[in-house]
Amino acid sequence: MQEVEEVIEISGGEFSQGFCSGRDSCRLLQQALMEKDKIAAENEKLRGIFAFAQKEFEKRDKRIEYLEQELSILRDIERENKDLKQQLEQALAKANLFSRMLYGRKSEKGQSEQAESISNVTPDLDEDGQEQDYGDDTNGQEKKKKKRGATRGHKGYGRNIPDNLPVRDQIIDIPEYQKKCACCGEPLIETDELEQVSFEISSEKTYYIKRIMRKAYKKTCNCSQTKALIVAPPPLKIIPKGKFSIEFWSESLINKYMMHLPVQRQLLEMKMHGLIVPAGTIFGGFKRLYSSFLLPLYQAMAIQLRKSSHWHADESRWYMFVEVEGKDNHKWMMWCFASEDIVLFVLDPTRAAKVPCQALFDMDIEELEKATNGKPLFENKTQVLKILNADRYSAYKRLQRAMLLLIAYCWAHVRRDFVDIQTKYPQNTQLCLWAQRWIIRIGELYHINNERIKHKPDEPIFIEQHEKLKTALQKMSDEMKKEYELQPQIDVMNSMKEHWDGLTLFADRPDIDMDNNYMERTLRPMVLGRNNYRGNHSLWGGQLSAVMFSITQTCPKHNISPEAYLEYYFTECAKRGAAPSKEEIGSFLPHNLSEDIREKLRINKAEERAPSS
Repeated sequence: MQEVEEVIEISGGEFSQGFCSGRDSCRLLQQALMEKDKIAAENEKLRGIFAFAQKEFEKRDKRIEYLEQELSILRDIERENKDLKQQLEQALAKANLFSRMLYGRKSEKGQSEQAESISNVTPDLDEDGQEQDYGDDTNGQEKKKKKRGATRGHKGYGRNIPDNLPVRDQIIDIPEYQKKCACCGEPLIETDELEQVSFEISSEKTYYIKRIMRKAYKKTCNCSQTKALIVAPPPLKIIPKGKFSIEFWSESLINKYMMHLPVQRQLLEMKMHGLIVPAGTIFGGFKRLYSSFLLPLYQAMAIQLRKSSHWHADESRWYMFVEVEGKDNHKWMMWCFASEDIVLFVLDPTRAAKVPCQALFDMDIEELEKATNGKPLFENKTQVLKILNADRYSAYKRLQRAMLLLIAYCWAHVRRDFVDIQTKYPQNTQLCLWAQRWIIRIGELYHINNERIKHKPDEPIFIEQHEKLKTALQKMSDEMKKEYELQPQIDVMNSMKEHWDGLTLFADRPDIDMDNNYMERTLRPMVLGRNNYRGNHSLWGGQLSAVMFSITQTCPKHNISPEAYLEYYFTECAKRGAAPSKEEIGSFLPHNLSEDIREKLRINKAEERAPSS
């Protein structure tokens, strides 16, 4: 019985405990359900938030995409604006340069106007950026630039009448009615004295007919081998049966190719002096003179040019109004090459390296490069014996790469780069000052070299100036190695670095010029001719221009009058009935003429007084 009660008691306790556990479970279940509902509500709320956020993110992404597109457009606009600014700066620079070329001074001597204006407001700086101290003058006052022209109140030096010209006397007499006393009428007696002798320079231009009368002589003996009548030989004619003399043809050629008078102007002048000549007669005579006599002389000049080891070279455009296959326009090139003895002009449709290679070496540059597989002829530059003064044109560099020659580049072109910077960027004071300092350096370099070459290499003064020259060049080299920010500075310095070996070639070779100004001066007469009669309408006319420019520029090198030389050469050709043979024509080149002939053909100089007559 006791056991039963214990069982019941135990069972009741478990039931009670189970009942309590179920009640907690319900409560927990209710709480879980409440939490579930709460979480569901929060999830729903979060879904709403996430949906809203997703829409906002989509809007943000679209906004970001839009802003990125706008930013890309702005970057493109900024890049385009930068390019446009750069183009505008370059265009303004070109406009300033062209304005100076059109309206500015033709000479580059001295400071430019821009440099002068800068120097007026900004002090000159030395190498360390310090203000230059030039000292005071003797009066302690600032030196003033002297104005051009005569000083006010100066009486002058009188008229300069040259005494090398022949003198023609002109006696001026008083009228017959004044050769008596105005009071009594008694006649006046002429004296041997001349009062108030004065001088004036005059000229006379005329064409005349030369009537040639050949004397005849009869023999006074009975010799059968002697003709009964001996007549003087006819005058020499360069064109057989022609009516114009050798002097006429020589003067006509000189008038066109040295005095730059077109044929039509010459014909008009002849007409005004009573001589009417058809244009075809002149051009026909020019063509015959060119093909028969002048062309062989030109070919001999070309052969002589190649014998030299030092040349100057340059080129300029020339207009040829003829149709040539492969040539679309009329702009040809007139090349010019000069040695110590010869100046040779070469007309060619192209500006290619084949022209100087053919003119200077009688070689085809393309065939040479194929034969050597593009390799230079020599292993190093010390083996190259030919020197060419030229500018930085690529055609000459091609000859240098083939080791045919070494180029001595022109310092005048380098100086021009800095002058152009001042012209292109006048508002950039810092850049203009930098360019001006380089212009001064180059001027000092010229001065040192000019003082150096006045003396022989073994003289102490030469050695002293040579050391100064090396020091100046080293300073320039150090300056080139600096880092620069402005593009004009970078461009000029890179160019100097590229051509430095050629720019310094003159330092070890005093016989080499620092610049190519001689060739610039040699080309100037040809350019004057181009401005006066533009060019040629036939191939032979263009070749004649090259021939005549060669003659008119070669003769003055040897103090020979081109017109007198043509008369002499044509006379010798007329004696032979043709041009001299290849074996003897070399002796007719101006530098090979004998001393007595050169004296007869020399140019009359002002300091060489001619006797009065």
